[in-house]
Amino acid sequence: MDDTSLVEIRGLNVDFATDNGTVHALRDVSLSIGRHSVIGLVGESGSGKSTLALALLGLLPDNTQRISGEIAFGGKNLLALDPGELRRLRGTRIAMIFQDPMTALNPVFTLGTQLVDAQRSRHPELGRRELLARAARMLARVGISDPEKRLWAYPHQFSGGMRQRVMIAMALLCEPDILIADEPTTALDVTIEAQIVRLLKELHAEFHGSIVFVSHSLGLISEICDEVAVMYAGKIVESGPVGSLFSRPSHPYTQALLACEIDPADAPGERLVTIPGGLPDLVNVPSGCIFADRCPSRFAKCGEEPPPRPVAPGHAAACWLVP
Repeated sequence: MDDTSLVEIRGLNVDFATDNGTVHALRDVSLSIGRHSVIGLVGESGSGKSTLALALLGLLPDNTQRISGEIAFGGKNLLALDPGELRRLRGTRIAMIFQDPMTALNPVFTLGTQLVDAQRSRHPELGRRELLARAARMLARVGISDPEKRLWAYPHQFSGGMRQRVMIAMALLCEPDILIADEPTTALDVTIEAQIVRLLKELHAEFHGSIVFVSHSLGLISEICDEVAVMYAGKIVESGPVGSLFSRPSHPYTQALLACEIDPADAPGERLVTIPGGLPDLVNVPSGCIFADRCPSRFAKCGEEPPPRPVAPGHAAACWLVP
């Protein structure tokens, strides 16, 4: 790991046991997360984005059959830590904004109780009064009015957008080195989504850690991220700086995702672009290029699995068409 990297993921594999067989959810995933950077993970549902995020936290489900490789962070391999060591990292050095703000908060406790509990690992020296004061200041920072009064409210008294702001405040109160935002705008309407994205951009200017931003939308990724990794069927098929990847998308899957983005300038009634077919069976993973069955540019060489091939400095795509 070099001085510019905060986390190095090397050769990560994750398998899940199911009634239909072993699902190979992540396969040989390697990724570098830079210091004070925002890296986006993008791809269809089932591509492995959330599995990768949960692997960083050590929160993979009970049916995880195998996990191998390395997640190097702070001089340690997170995959080799015992459960107690992982718990001490969560809420101190690693925090997460979960996908659904409607269910992520406990309905039977006030916001104040939950925000205080979230800080105790990071600031064990502070009393409840000081932790409540910090929580109120952070609620104000994320745009919640009358924060001292809102600390005594319950989650059901807030809208989805307000709950998502509370989740962001809770994560930032932990002052983490890594903040994982797992599709934090999925359950929100487009107006609130724009507000949350703007808020995250503003907070990152003051936030000293790195952000892993998980999304289906390349449009959102382009707004908020410095780097992007495109995932398909458990693999990273293209990665690089946002500017380079968007100006020179080199994997056919990346090109297809960009073509699927809805452009407000499109003529009314114009047909939406889709990607034909569906994700491959990850119980019986096909040989060769994982995207070959859906790729309009496939040719004989696609029967072999392509390695990442350089497109530009820091930008690579796993495709034989890359010269």
